Amino acid sequence: MPRVHAPLHAGRGVVAAVLLATACLTACAPAAHPGSLPATLSMGEAGGLQVAVQNGIPVPTFERQQRRQLELSGTWRVQRLDLSDDLSLTDRAQSLDGILAEAAGREQPGYDDAGWGEIQVPGALNQPPDGDEIDGWYRRSAYVSARWAGLAVTLKFAAANYLADVWINGQYVGYHEGGYTPFAFDVTDVLQPGRRNTFAVRIANPSWGSRNDIVPWGLADWWNYGGLTGGVWLEATPATHLVRADVVPHLDGIDVAVVLHRTGAESVADASPTASPTPSPSPSPPFGTTSAAPVIGQSTPEAVLRVEVYPAEVRPDNLTSAVASALVPAGALPDASDELPLPVLDAGAAARLDTGFLLGGVDLWSPAHPALYVLHAALVDATGATADELWTTFGLRRVDVQPDTGQLLFNGNPAAFTGVGLHDEQIDPAGDGERAAAQPITSPEAILAQLDHARSVDADLLRTGHTPANPLLLMLADRLGFAVWEEIPLYHYTPLTYGIAMQRGIPQQMLREMALRDMNHASVLFHGLSNESTGTDAREAALTTLNDIDHAIDGTRLTGQAAYGSMPDDPTQAPLDVAGFTFYYGVFYGTDAAADTARALAIAHATNPGKPVMALEFGRWADGQQGPALQAAILEETYPQLNARSSRWGGYVGASVWWTLEDFTTMVPGIGIEHFGLFEPSGAARPAVTSAKRLFVAEAGEGARQQIESDVQRAEVVRRVTGTDWRLMGYLLYGLGVSVAILATLLALLIRRGGRARSGA
Repeated sequence: MPRVHAPLHAGRGVVAAVLLATACLTACAPAAHPGSLPATLSMGEAGGLQVAVQNGIPVPTFERQQRRQLELSGTWRVQRLDLSDDLSLTDRAQSLDGILAEAAGREQPGYDDAGWGEIQVPGALNQPPDGDEIDGWYRRSAYVSARWAGLAVTLKFAAANYLADVWINGQYVGYHEGGYTPFAFDVTDVLQPGRRNTFAVRIANPSWGSRNDIVPWGLADWWNYGGLTGGVWLEATPATHLVRADVVPHLDGIDVAVVLHRTGAESVADASPTASPTPSPSPSPPFGTTSAAPVIGQSTPEAVLRVEVYPAEVRPDNLTSAVASALVPAGALPDASDELPLPVLDAGAAARLDTGFLLGGVDLWSPAHPALYVLHAALVDATGATADELWTTFGLRRVDVQPDTGQLLFNGNPAAFTGVGLHDEQIDPAGDGERAAAQPITSPEAILAQLDHARSVDADLLRTGHTPANPLLLMLADRLGFAVWEEIPLYHYTPLTYGIAMQRGIPQQMLREMALRDMNHASVLFHGLSNESTGTDAREAALTTLNDIDHAIDGTRLTGQAAYGSMPDDPTQAPLDVAGFTFYYGVFYGTDAAADTARALAIAHATNPGKPVMALEFGRWADGQQGPALQAAILEETYPQLNARSSRWGGYVGASVWWTLEDFTTMVPGIGIEHFGLFEPSGAARPAVTSAKRLFVAEAGEGARQQIESDVQRAEVVRRVTGTDWRLMGYLLYGLGVSVAILATLLALLIRRGGRARSGA
C-alpha cells in the first residue's frame, strides 16, 4: 500500500485515512483499458553509434542558440474543457479520427476562437488555489519570414503537461506524453514561410488517481500544473545542421559527441492550410551516411566539423544570459580545437562524430568553485564560412563511489552534501493562508530568490522536488555553484503500477529525455529513479532497467531512489549507485527522532556497506502555534545523527537533505499549502533557519561573485575509438608500451650476457 506523504496536522488524520483507502483501491483496480499510446523516443544508430530519436528526428538540444528563432511564448488563446482521457491515451492510429471529431475544427486555421480566453505561455491552465487538473486547447498564429524558405525548421516545446497533440495550419504534427520534459518536431514541410501560420495544441491532463497508466499515476504531494508549462519556439537551420553536442567530462579531459542531421524535405510555402491531417512519421528514420549530395548547402566534401573549447567567465552581468556564448570573455581564443571531416548525408540521415581532448591544468567544477568552459561546434564549409553552430557550457567534475568504504567521492576526494528540497513554484506572499495563489516559475529572477535562500542556510545540494528540474534552475546552478539531484516522477508506485508504467515505456522515455536535456549541466550529479514506492521484485526490476538506461546515456551521474526510511533494510537499493532514503522518525513513525534515525542509518549502512547512504528527506511541517518550534526541534535532533558524513574517515552519509527550503502547494485535499519550508512564502525565516545556519557547513552559490575565468594550461586532441573509452585505450597503450620496453631491455641484457659467455668460451 503506498504511503501518503501528507503531514498529519489538524484534520489530516482523517484525510490521510481516506487517501490511503482510495490509493489502495486505485492501485488494486487497473484502468479498464490501459493506454495503448506508444512512447515516441527510441534509440537508433548512425554509423554504428547510438543516437536518440524522437518524432522522426534525432533528439535536439533545447539550449537556446544564436540561430534564427521565432519565439512562440507569450499570449495564446485558450479554451478550458474536459477531454476524453481514453482517446488521449489510445494509439493515434486508432484514436486520431475520434480526437478530430471531438476537436470540431479547433485545429484548423479558420476556426473562430474570438470568444476564447487568453493565457501566458509558459504558465498553467490550473493555478492554485482554484481548479484541479484541467484539459484544454491552445491556439495562436505568427508570421514566419519568407527568408525561412528552404531552411529546416524545428518546433520545440520545453514542457507540456501532460499529453500534447500538435497541429500547424491544420496538419497534424504529432504528440508527446510526459509533463516535465522537452520534445520537438521537424515542421519544415508543414510550415509556410512568408505567411501567418496557425499553431494549435490539445492538452490532456488526466487527474492523478483517476487511472494507473499515467506517470505519476496517483495522488502526489505537489501541484499538478497543466498546460504549456514551458516555452515554445521555432528554430531554423540549414538542411544539414548540428543537432546536439554532448560532453562527457573527466578530471583530465572530455569526450565530445556531435550529432548532425539532414532533413528529408524542403520547406513548402504553397502547402494548403486545409490539407488532411496525417499521423506523424515513424520515430525511427533510416539513418545513413553515404550520398553523392553535398553536405552543407552548395559546399563540397571538404567541409568540416570544428570543435573548440573556450574559457568561461560568469559575472553578474551575464549570469542570466540564455546563450552559452555570452560566458566567453571578449577576445578569448580557444583552449583546444579539432576538425573532423564530414560524411555526406542522404536526405533524412544522421551521423554522430566523436572526438575528445586531454586537458591539463584545468579548473574543476564544484559548488564552492563552479568553473565552467564553453564548447563551440561549427559546420564550416570549404570557403571557411560557418554554416551552422552550437554553443554549450560544461564543467569538469567527477562523482563516484569508493566501494570498499561506501564513501561518496567528488573530484577524487571523499565528500558529503548538505541539501534542501525545493519545488518549481512561486507562492504569492500576499495570499490568504491556505488559499494563496501560486504559479510555476518562469523567470530566472524567481529562481535566484530561491537560491539566495539556499545559500543563506549553507546548502550545496538541491533536490528538485520529485520531477526533472526547471532548465533555468540548472543553468543558474551550473553558474553559481549548487549540486543537483533531479528525478523522474515514479512517485508512490506499487508492483502493479510499476508493471503498467514500464510496459508502456513512459518512465524510460522520461529518463532519457531528462538525461539528454541535461547532459552538459555540470551541476546535475544524481538521477533519482523512484520515490517512496513499495514492492520488491517489480521495483528492483524497474530500477535495474532504468539504471542501465541512465548509465548508457551518460555514466557520469550516480543513480538512486528515495526509499522509505522506515524500511532501512530495503533490498531494492542493490542495482543503484547510492542508497537513498527519506527519514521521518519522530514525525510519521518512530518515537525518538534522534535514536530512531541513528538506528535506521546503521541498518541502512549495514545493508549497503559499499554505497553512500543518502538522507534525501527529513523535516516537519510548521503548522499551528507550536509548529515552528517543533520543526526546529526535528532539525536539531535529526541532523546530528546524519553526522557520519562520507567526507570523514569511516563516514558513509553522502547527503542530508532538509524537506523543504520553502512552502509548496499540494493536490492533497484539505491542505492547500504544505508548510514544510524553512522560509515562509513572504520570505520570512522560520526558527529552523537559525538551526540550519548553525549546523549546515556547505560552501556554495558564489560563482557570480567569484568571477572565475577558467583556464587550460595544455590540451591534446584524443580521437575516440568507437565504442571504447579513450582513457582506457590510453592506459592500455601505455601499459603495452611499458611492457614492450621492459621486454626489450631484458632481451638486450640476455643477448649481451649470451655474447659475453660465447666470447669467454
